[in-house]
Amino acid sequence: MTTRNLKDFADLYGKGFRVYDGIIDPAVYVRLECKNPEKAYWICRWPILHCFGCSKRCVPKKTEGFQVMLNLPDNHAEKSIHQFDITPEELLANKAFLRVDEVMYCLRVSRSTAYRLAEEGKLIRHNDPPWRVTTTSVQAEMNNVDE
Repeated sequence: MTTRNLKDFADLYGKGFRVYDGIIDPAVYVRLECKNPEKAYWICRWPILHCFGCSKRCVPKKTEGFQVMLNLPDNHAEKSIHQFDITPEELLANKAFLRVDEVMYCLRVSRSTAYRLAEEGKLIRHNDPPWRVTTTSVQAEMNNVDE
């Protein structure tokens, strides 16, 4: 990667772009006339994608063929949800009560949504401060999906 590419990458990272780890349909590489798809290195801030795999620096106009990526909260307080070295399942298995940042991590929700879920009674809150909820209620909310 050239110095120019590193500067561009750092600039995009500062603007909220992150490594794209979704599934890409092989037809995308055909459409982009990519000669070495195995070297592709994508970053995104959905729905904008950039490839740093070669000097062509592809920026597709359409997201067709790319797995949709959810945007994560952008303010600094919310970035703490990425600081865990264990999976949500491991976290739930090892603790009886979770703090708000741990709830945010497990449910992939914002701080205000975590508090709202507790207010609505979907998460069972411990009576005494500090704010904590039971892991069983978080697990139940994780399993509460339409199939």
